Amino acid sequence: MIAADQRRTGAPAQAWRPFVLKRPKSWWPETAMVAAFALLTIPLSWPSPLIDLDIWIRDLSDANRPAWAYFIAVQTNRLGQGGLLGGIALALAAFLALRARSVRPLLAFLAAYGMAGAVLVLKDVLPRVYPHWPRPASGAYAEAAQAVLFTSLEPSGAYPSGHVLNTIVWYGFIIFLVGARMRPWQRGLMRFAPPVIVMFSTTYVAFHWFSDTPGGLLIGVVILRIVQRIPWDAIELPLLLEPERRYR
Repeated sequence: MIAADQRRTGAPAQAWRPFVLKRPKSWWPETAMVAAFALLTIPLSWPSPLIDLDIWIRDLSDANRPAWAYFIAVQTNRLGQGGLLGGIALALAAFLALRARSVRPLLAFLAAYGMAGAVLVLKDVLPRVYPHWPRPASGAYAEAAQAVLFTSLEPSGAYPSGHVLNTIVWYGFIIFLVGARMRPWQRGLMRFAPPVIVMFSTTYVAFHWFSDTPGGLLIGVVILRIVQRIPWDAIELPLLLEPERRYR
């Protein structure tokens, strides 16, 4: 039904309202998380005790990883696949946009997608090899001098963990879209279980260093809070995006 038909028949569209229990107001939490990210990043620039901890956790995991545990960890790590999660979020946003006859859910998705995708720039600015570089047929993996940031070795996109960031941004965004239709325990499970599971699994199978995971978590929370901060259902948009406003 087009806007003119809607005006003649009086049939209202079902308006979309983002689900936010308490809209963020203060920027202090984001400032604190950016500062925490910087404090985490600095000791990764040289073979510090944090680098030694990363290597110890990797070697401990390598020595205690039976086939069945590896299989489970690899499968649960898929909970952080950005392509799949982003696709689900896009489908939900498109459905809500059609139902509400509003572009607003899609604009919120584009904002989340753009900020989540910007982590790739951060990975380029802070290059770091993966725990199992250089994947030799035999011999040692990356040592302390190789596991630092600003490496010239390839591949070097370990820091921060994109999978962990995805669990914060996309599960949180799905709640943002349809959380009003979920029970509190369902929202809590979706909000907390995937990040915890992926932080463990991606470290256990050595897809990422241990310190990569809190880096992804911190940036993910900042992105989600920025999305939640914007009143997507009330912010004024150009008439080009909402031509039906001419008939109100």
